[in-house]
Amino acid sequence: GERRHCKWCGKYKPDRCHHCRVCKCCILKMDHHCPWIYNCVGFANYKFFFLLLFYAVLDTHLVTWSMLESVKRCIDTPDSVSFNTMFMTFFSEMLSFFLMVLVTLFFLFHVMLSCKAMTTIEYCEKYEKSVRFETSVYDLGLFGNLRAILGNNLLLWAFPCSRPPGDGLNFISDETRLTKDLECAKGVRRKTHQRTQRVARPLDDDGSRRPQQSFFSPVSYGTTNMPPKFTG
Repeated sequence: GERRHCKWCGKYKPDRCHHCRVCKCCILKMDHHCPWIYNCVGFANYKFFFLLLFYAVLDTHLVTWSMLESVKRCIDTPDSVSFNTMFMTFFSEMLSFFLMVLVTLFFLFHVMLSCKAMTTIEYCEKYEKSVRFETSVYDLGLFGNLRAILGNNLLLWAFPCSRPPGDGLNFISDETRLTKDLECAKGVRRKTHQRTQRVARPLDDDGSRRPQQSFFSPVSYGTTNMPPKFTG
C-alpha cells in the first residue's frame, strides 16, 4: 500500500506495525502488549514468547499429572495425612489444573495464529469486521509460516537461540498468498482481454482467412487504388 506514518510518533510505519501506548513506540509486527512480561510482543521477541508458552504448557501438565498420586493418597488414607498437607495438596492440584487449562488454550490459540500467518491484532480486526480469517495475505504455507517465526534452522525451533528471518519491514515475497493471488488475477485478466480482443476474420472466396489489418497499418495508394480522373 501507500507509505504510512504513525500519528503518535510521526515516524515511518511499515505494514503490520502498530503503536503501543504503554511502551510509547511503534512495534514491528506487533502481536499484543503482554502485562505478564511487561513488554510488547512483536517481530523480534515473538519466538521467545511462543516458546515461553510452550515451556509453561509442559510444566503445568507435568505438575498436574504428577500430583495425582498425592491426591489419591490423601483420598484413600485421610487419617495418615494432616489437614495442612491435605489442604495444600488439593489447593495445589486445583491451581495447577486451572493454569494448565488456561495456558494450554492460550498456547493453542497462538499455534493457530502462527499456522495462519496472523497476529492477535490482525485476528481481532478481522473478527470485529466479521471477515473470514482462514488465511492471511502473508500466508507462506504451514512450514513457511512456522519458519518465519521459529527460524530457518529446524533443529533450533525448540530453543530460544535464533531470531526469525527478515527485517520486520517487508513481509511480501514470491511465496506469499498475496503475490500468488495478484499473479493469478493478472493471468485471468490477460486471458479475458485476449478473448475479447480476438475478432473472427472474414473468409475469402476460396475459403481461406483474410489477413487481419491493423488500424494503424499504412495504406498504399497504387495505380489500381487511385481514384478515377474525370476530364471535362
